Amino acid sequence: MKPLLLICLGFFICMIVITVAEEKSNQPKNPNHVLHSAGIMLAVNFAHADHIEQNCISCHHNFVDDSGSGTCFDCHMTDPEVSSIIEDQFHTLCRGCHEEKLLAGEAHGPTRRCISCHIADNRP
Repeated sequence: MKPLLLICLGFFICMIVITVAEEKSNQPKNPNHVLHSAGIMLAVNFAHADHIEQNCISCHHNFVDDSGSGTCFDCHMTDPEVSSIIEDQFHTLCRGCHEEKLLAGEAHGPTRRCISCHIADNRP
């Protein structure tokens, strides 16, 4: 009975090690890519020039609460408290704003197609 138990335990440990190694190997090597349920895709590159009519503090809470500097991703991708909800945060903020403008009949950004925002964008 003990040899069977040891074999099962060894098998279980091996499966855990393989699963962890596989997960790490699936992580994108390029920092401009994010792992998503649909596969690896480009992270959003935000074009400030397309948003000059917006008040900066609508997005940059760190201007008000002095919580950080740099890009949104500097904190939102690395802070353990918010990194797990980054997709929901940005979809709510960005897509939510675009949808509000759409419903108000105003010019707006993309609201549905992922590739509309997850594209290389070298503009400021």
